[in-house]
Amino acid sequence: MQWTDVVGVAVGVITILAAILAGLFWLIRSVVRQEIERYTKTIQPGYRNGGSSLADISAKLDDLASRL
Repeated sequence: MQWTDVVGVAVGVITILAAILAGLFWLIRSVVRQEIERYTKTIQPGYRNGGSSLADISAKLDDLASRL
């Protein structure tokens, strides 16, 4: 076995490991994003009283002020 064969095998193994690690990092990243979205859904805008509680209170105060 010559050094060119060894280099070829090493490059092949490194390429395969890099592809596996890239896939693993992508999987972990997508799972973490899903978990963060799930746990922060209640404080995101668009969700009932999520991120817009102050706006709800302001609208209710304006309604009360107009009635008075």
